[in-house]
Amino acid sequence: LESQEGFLTTLLQMIGTADIGIGTKQAASIYFKNRIRRSWSGSNRALEQYPAISEGERTLTKENILGAIYSSPQAIKRQLTECLGVILKFDFPEKWSQLTVQIKELVHAQDAQKVYTGLLAMLEVIKVFRYSVPNREVVDEIAKELFPQVQKIAADAVSSNDDLAMRMVWISFKSYYNCIQSGIPTSFKEPENLVAWGTCFIKMIEKPIVFDRETISEDSAQEPAWKAKKWAIRSVNRLYCRYGNPALLPAGNAKKHGAFAKLFTANFLPQILQVYLKQIEGFTTGHVWMSLRVRGLISQFLADCVKEKSAWKLLKPHVEGIVSHFIFPQMCFSEADQELWEDNPVEYVQKRIDPIDDFGVANIAASNLLVDFAIDRKKATLSIILDFVNKVLATYSQSPEDARDPRSKDGALNMMGALCSVLGSRKSPIADKLQEFVLTHIVPEFTSKYGFLRARALDTFCRYSNVEFSDKRILGSVFESVFTLLNDPELPVRVHAALALQPMIENVEIRDIIAQHLPNVMQVFLNLTNEIDSDTITHVIEEFVEVFADKMAPFALQLGQQLCDTFMRVMGDTAVSTQDMSSTDIEDISDKTMAAAGVLKTLGTLVINLESSPEVVYRLEEVVFPVVRYVLEQRLIDLYDEVFEILDCCMFSVKSVSPNAWSLFGTIYDCFKNDGIDFIEEMLPSLDNYVSYGTDVVASNSDVQARLFDIIETVMKSERVGENDRVCACKLTEAIMLHGRGKVDGMIPGFISLAAAYLLVADAIQTSAFLVYSLEVILNALHYNPVITLNVLEQYKWTEGIFTRLMQNVTKFTRVHDKKLLILGLVAVLSVPAEQLPAPLQGGLGQLFEGILQTFRTYGTAVEARNTVEKLYESDDDLDEDYDNLGNEFEWDENDDDEAADFENGDDDADDMENEFLKHLAGKASKALGSDDDDDDGAFGSEDDDYDAGLEEEFSLETPLDSINAYVFFQDKFAEIQNTNQAVYNAIVQGLNQESSHYVQTLIEEANKQRAEQAIL
Repeated sequence: LESQEGFLTTLLQMIGTADIGIGTKQAASIYFKNRIRRSWSGSNRALEQYPAISEGERTLTKENILGAIYSSPQAIKRQLTECLGVILKFDFPEKWSQLTVQIKELVHAQDAQKVYTGLLAMLEVIKVFRYSVPNREVVDEIAKELFPQVQKIAADAVSSNDDLAMRMVWISFKSYYNCIQSGIPTSFKEPENLVAWGTCFIKMIEKPIVFDRETISEDSAQEPAWKAKKWAIRSVNRLYCRYGNPALLPAGNAKKHGAFAKLFTANFLPQILQVYLKQIEGFTTGHVWMSLRVRGLISQFLADCVKEKSAWKLLKPHVEGIVSHFIFPQMCFSEADQELWEDNPVEYVQKRIDPIDDFGVANIAASNLLVDFAIDRKKATLSIILDFVNKVLATYSQSPEDARDPRSKDGALNMMGALCSVLGSRKSPIADKLQEFVLTHIVPEFTSKYGFLRARALDTFCRYSNVEFSDKRILGSVFESVFTLLNDPELPVRVHAALALQPMIENVEIRDIIAQHLPNVMQVFLNLTNEIDSDTITHVIEEFVEVFADKMAPFALQLGQQLCDTFMRVMGDTAVSTQDMSSTDIEDISDKTMAAAGVLKTLGTLVINLESSPEVVYRLEEVVFPVVRYVLEQRLIDLYDEVFEILDCCMFSVKSVSPNAWSLFGTIYDCFKNDGIDFIEEMLPSLDNYVSYGTDVVASNSDVQARLFDIIETVMKSERVGENDRVCACKLTEAIMLHGRGKVDGMIPGFISLAAAYLLVADAIQTSAFLVYSLEVILNALHYNPVITLNVLEQYKWTEGIFTRLMQNVTKFTRVHDKKLLILGLVAVLSVPAEQLPAPLQGGLGQLFEGILQTFRTYGTAVEARNTVEKLYESDDDLDEDYDNLGNEFEWDENDDDEAADFENGDDDADDMENEFLKHLAGKASKALGSDDDDDDGAFGSEDDDYDAGLEEEFSLETPLDSINAYVFFQDKFAEIQNTNQAVYNAIVQGLNQESSHYVQTLIEEANKQRAEQAIL
């Protein structure tokens, strides 16, 4: 039916006909929406699945859709407006240039419904282009041509209580907000424009809206008047934080928006801040209602004011009231919290410990505001905050038990928990009082009769877990209490008890105690994963597995099986293929995928920590690999990284490829052929292990060779991937040639051809990394078998071009592995009998030998620098201590004066600390590499312009070349050439100058020295 000409027009006519029932209209609007969504794009994919929409019907649809929106009920307007947005995405402005004129006519109409229709259409246009930099002029033109009238509409409507008037205000403000998403139109920066819109925003924010305190709820926030109020606040916030706050302007935008920022802060900020403060006052007295979203927005605005000097002066006198009457109530356990705790404890926990999107959440925004007070203006606010918290805690402690308010205690502990990064540092002004705080106000609540207070106490204890107790026995007693709460009847308490145990394992004494209860603890953790899908819980399990690795073997199989069972339960029916994604709840998939990924990471950690028990790993493979197969066959691409990590860990742990692992190879190949090419980087470690630890199978199985080559060839030739992915293909090529040396002759010509296709074409290679790795394919082939390689190069007349490219780029071989391979590859060429060498090389043997010597001149320095940097990276504890000390010293700088701090430059405590630490690390790394201020060349001999992140040292890389001593190898081969290949020997030594001849003797002496050292070892 939908393929019939006129189908869409008929649907619009049905929607606009007055005497047709609402049910029929809704059905027609759904048909219309589905047809537009599926087929309007006209893409090949759409045409493969659904009938095309003819040009004639497209024209009629655009001519009639605005009229249908005008005449349809509100519920259907929304669906039609969404369809309009789809049409605009593909047709505006090129195929619908008259739309702007139509909108202009509508917003100037006398009919309020026409005006509303014009506003809806204008918003859809803006939404299409709000983030588009190339088409930014579309938004700017609308702002210039239409928004003067839109402002008049909003200004007239804001005084009305009519439902349609409030809808017009809401859409007007939302349109304004979307106009300033990625830029601000020039017309909006004009003073008169800011005054006009600012006045309109303020009127709406201040507008009294009648509400019943007994019945109002978050559902009320969906009503037009409340939405208008919210979008007014969102627009003001966006103006201030993005363009009007000098302290938040990025350096590159200071010149662009600086004048507007001064205008905003001088003429508008004082007034809007007073309006916000009055709203807070009204909220605290019960005369104003704020939705959770609005409370979050106001907290965010105030937090931005904290960072800007002039705004802070206006805000500072109100800090005490804001803390006690606005922040504190939002941080207390509420009626809504209680309801959620009782009705859905799983959701309660997820909102507390695994929030997917905490932006704008009221209690989190309030907490962030509190932290901003304490960090950015600590001298002016910290004593106020602590005095307030102390009063709450003292009142609670001094009251009779039946008169205590547990929710106020919860709020006070929540505030202290939020401030843990400030108050828990070593140089905190209350550091000496934290033990008393923990023992007096936190630990006693472990036995509270209120579950939410037990959970809050555990959470707060976890945040102050670094507090050192004067008596070590205290921590043991605390552990017993936490351990007991692992079996609490309330799920949120059990979860927080598990989280509280995590930092305790850093204490050696507690770790020994936990080890005695490890099976029970792990069982509790696994039970929790079956009750709640939480990435945080699986992270705790992962850390326990890592810390207690030596004790995991006895029940590793059981743990692995339970983790796999948990994974399958978590995924459930949401494990869908990409073809079925449209029928699935995306948010549900996201939540479950995060939890599933956490389980898989824990499995990987379990496997890698069983490296000393290969027999256990083999048995664990039988449990784990079905999960790996499931993920790959179901094409759950979000979990590819984790399952390939598991496969990598299994093979690496046992240093072999079991039959179980080989049974997955075909599945991996099929995965690659479907959509896995986008994940070649994630696949590479596992593919490398198949080659490294399964060399015999690779060498003897032509099917495996064919599949490996197909993977490499596809990546090298596909336009779908970039050079980073092609580097992965080169790495796999290298692994095959190094590990299969002498066993995979048939693959060598193909490898050479793939690399030559890039090396011999001008501008085919863009990055230094891909250039080096492409050349290393040739060098590996030479090392594998120089005769085969040279024959292939000569057969296709590639010899001269390849070696010219190689010798031009010797200095780009910066890493130890690169230099060693370059030496081995060039030496291999010189080892070929002179009569078998291609003619283009016979006259350039001296140049090849000079290339070897040039490489050796920087080889020793590269080895030394690599060793030094590797030691630096291994000293994690030292770096952590450096960071902690540096952070503490900055955080409590006695010379800090927050009144004089220049926040207009955007500098704040946290950024300064981070920058200082980065400079600190950079200094240490610079010393390790032997560089100084006067030398632009690093210890690896590369120029700054040649730097490529893809050519950094890979400290975990292990290859057969590691066992080769470059100096000893050179000495042996040089002697062999002298004795058995006299013609080549004469060619290379005759052209040596005195310095080079002397350097050859130096290399031989170094080889003798290192040979002697190896003999001693």
